[in-house]
Amino acid sequence: MLSKNDSKHSNSHFEFAFNKNLLNSKRSQIWVETVIYTLIGLSVIAIILTMALPQIDKSKDKAIIEQTVTALNVLDKKISEVEQAPGNARLVDLRISKGKLEINATGSDAGFIRYTLEDTKLELSEIGEEVKQGNIILKTEKMPARYRITLTMNYPNLNITNENGEGIKTLQAGTTPYRIIIENKETSSTQENTNIEFSII
Repeated sequence: MLSKNDSKHSNSHFEFAFNKNLLNSKRSQIWVETVIYTLIGLSVIAIILTMALPQIDKSKDKAIIEQTVTALNVLDKKISEVEQAPGNARLVDLRISKGKLEINATGSDAGFIRYTLEDTKLELSEIGEEVKQGNIILKTEKMPARYRITLTMNYPNLNITNENGEGIKTLQAGTTPYRIIIENKETSSTQENTNIEFSII
């Protein structure tokens, strides 16, 4: 038979064990709840990013197109200035942050300058439709998953040439601006189309 002291000791031990188990149970519950809330939070963030990132990419590409249109207008103005007299030359700094620029000099009547932005999520204009903005023709084409946007300036009345006789000079995206010299190489007043030469320094 247990004495009163033994009974109290036994009850104390039981209460301690019960309280310890209860504390451990509460800690486990808090840990599980923390993990669940963390997973829910990460899932919500992932959903938001999945929805927001495409819009962010579109906004970035739209800003790049707008900047490129401005740069091409400057380039076009310099070409017009150079065209005025033989020997005229202008220096243009052109930065391509994304995409590529082609200076096409494959023939005296086929000269053009074209900027191309590939694999973009931005549907800038009606698919396949050419939109004229000044001397720039904007066109959006459908690719298998995304779009291709081109900005083209045609020069049918100029004989566009590249330094060293290159047919097509391609300028790729980079952090450093290209320095482009545009020069009127006309040597004969009887020549039908003015010779405008492009060189990169």
